[in-house]
Amino acid sequence: MIDFDNPNTFPKELKNWGTEFEKMILRRVNMDNIEEWWQIEHQLQDIRIGESKLVNDFVKENMDTEIAVCHCARILDENEYWKHGLVTAGGKNNAGERRLRKLLVDIGLDEDKIEEVFLHVYYLWNCNKQSKTKSVHFFIDKSQVYKNDQLNYFAVNLGGEILRWSLKAMDRDLYKEEPYKRLWIMGTPCVITFKVKLDDIYETDRNSLIAEIVKYNIMKDIFGFDYEFKFTGMTVGDVPPENILSIEEIRDYIHMQEKYPDYKGFYDELKS
Repeated sequence: MIDFDNPNTFPKELKNWGTEFEKMILRRVNMDNIEEWWQIEHQLQDIRIGESKLVNDFVKENMDTEIAVCHCARILDENEYWKHGLVTAGGKNNAGERRLRKLLVDIGLDEDKIEEVFLHVYYLWNCNKQSKTKSVHFFIDKSQVYKNDQLNYFAVNLGGEILRWSLKAMDRDLYKEEPYKRLWIMGTPCVITFKVKLDDIYETDRNSLIAEIVKYNIMKDIFGFDYEFKFTGMTVGDVPPENILSIEEIRDYIHMQEKYPDYKGFYDELKS
């Protein structure tokens, strides 16, 4: 299983790029005034490593290869994930709607307000059904949850991004008001690690994911720089419970959010 937290798990064949490939990289990457790894990575983007024969061949021949990936969420009951896995929203009249309705009822929201929320939820689901209702979004380097606030923000509220956007569409400051605030206070911010086969990753993400390993190897072996994995992708469908590898609380989460003016003093009740 490929684990981006452990480069020793990277397939050795993704280093076998040959002399001509290496010459091309050295020719295309300008090392003048290079001080940081990302300055090289920006140039590698122009080369389109994901479209190379090395990556294409690996993906075609290794669709059953498993990769450990991560997903951020605020959760009420860890056992639900061990029992049911990560279940996609599914859209109107499906699992996602049932989950969100129960959540809004449980915090004491009136029926008319629930229907108002769902006007926005339906709209967002319909904007991109594959991404919003049929996939689980993931990133590949667990350490990024402590470096990238865009990733850890997915664990800021129960109900996820769609519910957060829906409430924001109604009123930007609604999250500060009761009972909506309960969605931000209840539960535990977590990073869920699960395994997924290349074949179960969205088609347009497969090559880009494997290209991350090739870029890591290029950065280390050719240029002598470290590399940070910032790739994000999505699955095709649910993640079954047997594929869940770990569920961990995100450390110092309140401190992460209190850096921003919107959350100054917001979590005081959790500190008492």
